[in-house]
Amino acid sequence: MMPAGLHIVSKRRPGKPVIHYVYAWRGGPQIAKKEGGTKPEPTAALCDLAAERRRQKAPIATDTLGGLIDAYQASAEWGRLAKKTQSNYDHWHHLIVKEFGRMPLAVLQDRRVLADVLEWRDRWADKPRSADMAMQSFSVALSWGVSRGKLPVNVLIGATKLYDVDRSDIIWEPAHFEAFAKVAEPEVQEAVDLAAATGLRRGDLVRLPWSAIGDHAIVWKTGKSRGRTLVTIPLLPEARAVLARIRARHAAEMARKVPSKRKPLPETVLSNSRWRSWTATGLGSQITKTKNEAGIDVHLHDLRGTFATRCMIAGLTDQEIADMLGWATKDVAAIRTKYVSAARVVIAIGERIAAAGKG
Repeated sequence: MMPAGLHIVSKRRPGKPVIHYVYAWRGGPQIAKKEGGTKPEPTAALCDLAAERRRQKAPIATDTLGGLIDAYQASAEWGRLAKKTQSNYDHWHHLIVKEFGRMPLAVLQDRRVLADVLEWRDRWADKPRSADMAMQSFSVALSWGVSRGKLPVNVLIGATKLYDVDRSDIIWEPAHFEAFAKVAEPEVQEAVDLAAATGLRRGDLVRLPWSAIGDHAIVWKTGKSRGRTLVTIPLLPEARAVLARIRARHAAEMARKVPSKRKPLPETVLSNSRWRSWTATGLGSQITKTKNEAGIDVHLHDLRGTFATRCMIAGLTDQEIADMLGWATKDVAAIRTKYVSAARVVIAIGERIAAAGKG
């Protein structure tokens, strides 16, 4: 929140400058937009413009959807959300209020209103993940209203999603790593290798500190649930190898510099070409760019499946892996059946054939 009630939302786009949207107040009208650079300063002109918009604003009744969303964003539940989640929801709440803000809560008790909401959602049908996020942001606010007794039911529960791609059993296979390595810069390759060796999500990858690396495991409070989630990840041989490689590359590069130009390792394990910590957007953009150059159609998130296979080979059970990754055991079992168990069967057959040949 900026001074004078101004509210700013920054939208980051891979490979493009960030766009800063300035609103007269949270959920209010947009009064300015800035592309690139730092967030806009709360100038006198902006404050005057926001004040004028407030004078023009008709009060939103508390028994309307706009009033419900205002109340939700002032609640303790909203305050416990991660900043990124707040930003995502706030973007869609602004659009929801613009379209439905004066709708009485009594109307939202009628299941037939779902047709109107779905028609609004379908404006983003060409971007199914965005469309689903619009519905999720809407539904979360209604569910809060139900929990506070403002609504008897959330009419959006059960609405179909547009983005429905099941990637639970997709992993990076050796051919993917080989193609990626041919075009990847060292710091980007290290990020992919570390993801495959730890199963961490992108946001946690870029924040993982060296201080979390123990003798036998990574023990760390991740960014999930605003740092309240403690993860313990065993250090697989692949993880030890990539950590050693990062340290060795840093030492070799600093040895080539004059002493005055040398810098220590960053606090985070991963860093960019200038030995500065990555941002989640920056790393994601570089990995996407490299994947496109390599001509492979797998996602960074799919490396969690690769990590699962490595844990299986190391002897961990499906339940242990599911607990680490936050998955259902059936998803872990599907990966084991598809990649690990089948591979072991083939190896065993080959070993028997080789043994028979020797006989």
